[in-house]
Amino acid sequence: MEVWFQDEARVGQKGRMVRRWFQRAMRPRMVKDQRRSAYILGAVCPARDTGAAIVLTHVSVIAMTLLLEGVAAQLPAGTHAVMLIDNAGWHIASDLRVPPNISLIHLPPYSPELNAIEKVWTRDR
Repeated sequence: MEVWFQDEARVGQKGRMVRRWFQRAMRPRMVKDQRRSAYILGAVCPARDTGAAIVLTHVSVIAMTLLLEGVAAQLPAGTHAVMLIDNAGWHIASDLRVPPNISLIHLPPYSPELNAIEKVWTRDR
């Protein structure tokens, strides 16, 4: 039995509407920074000092399924993983396919301190 921790993080800028300098008495709105964000879906097992991650332009049930399949492939034969995750929509969706060697445990709402992978996303470890 192994304990895994899973979470995702968005990196990059998200475009937003801003005002810009223009002709006198005119303040047109425009979108600032059209670059897309990237999402890192990651899972770690502190006991074995290992992990798995994927980087995509979006998060979804399919993305979560891909991460779970990656974790399942890394597990030693005969090992079952218990993965602590939050209650994001793609974690609790009915069409999420969880491999047979992984069990998901959903953490209480608003409790990131219970998920050890949150330390990965912070700079002050």
